[in-house]
Amino acid sequence: MRYHNILVRDFRTVKNNQVINFNIGTTAHCPGTLAVLKKYLPETLKFTVWADAPLETELADMMNSRFPDVEIVCGDLAATSPAALLKAVDNADLFLVSSGAGIAAPVLKSLEQFQARTGKAAGAYGIGCTPSVLARLDHMEFAWLRDPLSAEIARNSRCPVKGFAPDAVFDFDIADEKNAAEFMKKYELVPGKFICCIPGQRHTPRWQFFDTPANPEKIAENQHFAEHDNTPLRKIIELAVTKYHLKVLICPEQITEIALIRPLIFDRLPAEIQKACVPMDEFWSPDLALGVYRASLGVFGVEMHSQVMAVGNNVPGVLLRHPQFGSKSEMWKTIGLEDWLIHTELPDYCDRAVQTVDRILGNPDESAQKLRRARTIIDQANRQAIGQSFC
Repeated sequence: MRYHNILVRDFRTVKNNQVINFNIGTTAHCPGTLAVLKKYLPETLKFTVWADAPLETELADMMNSRFPDVEIVCGDLAATSPAALLKAVDNADLFLVSSGAGIAAPVLKSLEQFQARTGKAAGAYGIGCTPSVLARLDHMEFAWLRDPLSAEIARNSRCPVKGFAPDAVFDFDIADEKNAAEFMKKYELVPGKFICCIPGQRHTPRWQFFDTPANPEKIAENQHFAEHDNTPLRKIIELAVTKYHLKVLICPEQITEIALIRPLIFDRLPAEIQKACVPMDEFWSPDLALGVYRASLGVFGVEMHSQVMAVGNNVPGVLLRHPQFGSKSEMWKTIGLEDWLIHTELPDYCDRAVQTVDRILGNPDESAQKLRRARTIIDQANRQAIGQSFC
């Protein structure tokens, strides 16, 4: 093996000096990365996670339940560094950027500190890449990109090894089955008899949750496209209830989406349809969400990583994709699920979304076959990437 002690850099959503669960997709990236690496690498390898701050109790418990042998350290090498962080940095022979959107400034800072102190290797696995990220890849021994457009951009970097590796959330596998069963019992959701729908916005209104200035332009764009982007969800819900006699869980991927569920979706449904719907009023952890998604017949919505979790666990997932998604939605094409990627710019966007879900619900064998093919592509890509860079 080229590396024996890997320092995984992730967990960057901080509020009140703790890493919090703001977005279940973002939260799932680090455990997904660990899961895929442990799937293909020897048990003797040691992994340590470097976070921006201590994890809130819910996240720490989730990580410890799945990875009891993985230590989580936090801090900054430029400040008064905790002894645990210094030990983890000095013992590591690889700094690995966890799967995610790219290489954010705090991660780049940590990377530079790590290499200045140790002179050792760095890599990135299952990340996105934009032109602004390109120069940061020059610090890497390898960089595996999660979508074909990112991989094409990365070709222009000086990184010696690069190619495609799926977003690691496809391999997120921490499902809180016990609490999921209690959740479904509470809301009378019978496994195999309900779907999940997720509303969304063009821009995440982080200013509603963090102490940052509001962005008037983004607020205006969110308001302008809210009806257009989310109308298919109400049509999908009506289809599921009336044609297939299913219940519908209307749920969030990000904490700010709770505020959308009732006014944008539930309150606009006919009274008879509302009776079959469960509008969530509280946020949830990714392990609880996965336990529920696994029991559903599909996850559909104006988001991305809930559907990634679903598809990675053999449940259909349809993306209602707006331009602000960036290139990450191209993953659906790479794994053979282009039919389940519906662009909001299409003139028949709403009809196409409803027809796609109708076909999924009406042809479960066909959907299962698509999911098996997608899983094969994901596994082959991961096996090749890990074999080329780690073994």
